[in-house]
Amino acid sequence: MTKTKSRLNKVAGCFLLLALQGISSQAQEKKSPLTVNLSEDGSKYIKFGANLQLWARYTDLNPQSKVGENVVASTSDFVIRRLRIQASGMITDKVFFHFQLGQNNINFTQNSGPSNAPLSILDAIGEYRFNNKIHVGGGLTAWGAGTTRYSANSSASQLTLDAPLYQQNINISSTFGNRNLSIYAKGILDHFSYRVAITNPYRYATSSLNANTTISTKTPHAQYAGMLTYSFADMESNNEPYNKGTYLGTKKIFNIGIGYLTQSKAMWRSNPDDASNPILTDMKVLGLDLFYDKPLSPKGDALTVYAAYNNLDYGKNYIRSIATPNPAIVDATLINGSGNGFIAVGTGNIYYAQLGYLLPKGATTKSKGRLQAYAATQIADLQILETPMSMYELGANYYLTGTLGPKLSLGYQNRALFENTGGKYTQNDRKGMAMLQFQVSF
Repeated sequence: MTKTKSRLNKVAGCFLLLALQGISSQAQEKKSPLTVNLSEDGSKYIKFGANLQLWARYTDLNPQSKVGENVVASTSDFVIRRLRIQASGMITDKVFFHFQLGQNNINFTQNSGPSNAPLSILDAIGEYRFNNKIHVGGGLTAWGAGTTRYSANSSASQLTLDAPLYQQNINISSTFGNRNLSIYAKGILDHFSYRVAITNPYRYATSSLNANTTISTKTPHAQYAGMLTYSFADMESNNEPYNKGTYLGTKKIFNIGIGYLTQSKAMWRSNPDDASNPILTDMKVLGLDLFYDKPLSPKGDALTVYAAYNNLDYGKNYIRSIATPNPAIVDATLINGSGNGFIAVGTGNIYYAQLGYLLPKGATTKSKGRLQAYAATQIADLQILETPMSMYELGANYYLTGTLGPKLSLGYQNRALFENTGGKYTQNDRKGMAMLQFQVSF
């Protein structure tokens, strides 16, 4: 493990050195010092970027949650929610690459400190572009991530403090959820944008086997995914798989999309007639969504709207709680999960919506900052729940330069908790979490 960390750190160091060399050599000549042009017309280039999200938060913990050796009701912590360092570009007329290093969820629960969370390779793809209608590529990527817009989200432009992680299929795929070893094709046909992918998913390491469905630990079959989006207004870029959460009124976007994700025999449950031969079932997910982002007046105010519906079939009574990142000791035996967890994924139907309003520009030219208020909700009507799980969010973003990039965010999340009453799970409580974020992004 130590040797692996050392190699990753050397790779990260080399990457940063190359980036800094490129930046320093171009800074005097280019208006964008983070882009190195490889041709005079700029059609061949390498672009560098980074994103850091720092959280300070207060969390009402789920019952029986432990911080250290003690069961506590609440806790406060600091978190590096995301760290990203990336390079991408066209190195010939037809060949595109994207390379990204990073890490998630560095907080005090890591016993050895940040050193046990080295930079990891998040994205590494090569892509050949025949024309705008068809790009073919492969590697470690999110092009096969799932069924709806935020199956692959641009973290630097999120409207809310975090993405709706249930859309990222994190219960089936790799350590990083929506990034897998895939081959894919994508392109733009008139007002349509499409993506299709075949993924070789990672094997799930451990899983209990009982009457309710869980994830099989058998060698996984291939995953198949696809999305089709129709644009009524401006077309969005398909340069990278990560979709923006808001454009701050700089574009007129109105999209509707449909997607699917399937994997044969991905799930299992115990067989009452033959204990040595578990029942294997397929995983099937369907998604429908709508995204709307438009300026409202010459004053610069803008509206952002997102709505999604997912039908998820993981097998009988499957559920999973998500805690991001968990401020307590991970305990998978708890129904809601430990810490700030809530039942976010399972067999059934999930509804999600976001609403954001960007306030008008300041009265003077000195007022560069922009304020944006938002609200969001997730409703999970799952097979095993007596009543749907509901999660609500309220918050605001302040963009320091008036553009996507550095920002301050304040948010509050309230989640429903459930108990096992012997049959279906029944809601018995609600808990909250308050977060302050500082994002540095370029």
